[in-house]
Amino acid sequence: MERNTSDSFSASLSRTDALYFAMTVFSTVGFGDVTPRSEPARMLVTGQMTVNLLLIGVAARLLVNAVQEGRRQRDRSTTGGDNGPAPTAR
Repeated sequence: MERNTSDSFSASLSRTDALYFAMTVFSTVGFGDVTPRSEPARMLVTGQMTVNLLLIGVAARLLVNAVQEGRRQRDRSTTGGDNGPAPTAR
């Protein structure tokens, strides 16, 4: 968009600037009072945001797995073990 219409943004955007902008918005970090001004600083912050999103995803997956395993164990203990439901008396 920056290349097609130069006044689309308040400042000229390089590829690094555009990546930083997209990651900041996507990660909901916000633009805040302290912002990186140089390209290397923006790349570093973009990398940090990416790693943070990956860590949040891994932590969420571990939590979901723990809950699923807890439910499986609870279901096994209420049904009489791993051999399926307990037989009913006649």
